[in-house]
Amino acid sequence: MSDRGNVYLLSLLGLALATGGCERKVPEDIVEKSMQSALRTAPNTTSAMCGVPIKGFSSTEVKITKRGEKNTGVAHLIGKPWLGQNTPKQCEGDVEYAYSYTSKSSRSGRRRKTTVTWSLDQLKLIAVQTPGVTFKPVAETPPESDDDADGDKAPASK
Repeated sequence: MSDRGNVYLLSLLGLALATGGCERKVPEDIVEKSMQSALRTAPNTTSAMCGVPIKGFSSTEVKITKRGEKNTGVAHLIGKPWLGQNTPKQCEGDVEYAYSYTSKSSRSGRRRKTTVTWSLDQLKLIAVQTPGVTFKPVAETPPESDDDADGDKAPASK
């Protein structure tokens, strides 16, 4: 094959690789920030994790344990409860999450800028590791909220 044919074939292969399978994955920092924000006011999920009624977590440690397809996954949470009586020092559990995104492109001269906005769509408690607490399945759908400073959405939960 000639050099021209090789260049053509390589450019065609590069184009096919660049356009196919380019699904966005929610960044880990967005998962951490949005879950911390959502669990500040998620009484159903946090109460189920602690075994007593509380308003939410004052601070939350988030560790992604499994990533699924289409921006879903499982995260392990350790949170400090606030506004409750007889609460444990910390509550632990695993939640399934689901994210969606929208992207908006804009152009200024030759520069093209794409802004991606992530939304936490689902938060479902799947396991509890807090000593003395039995598991009760709970799911919350976080409502829409304001954009955070990055332009990425980090909605809070009811």
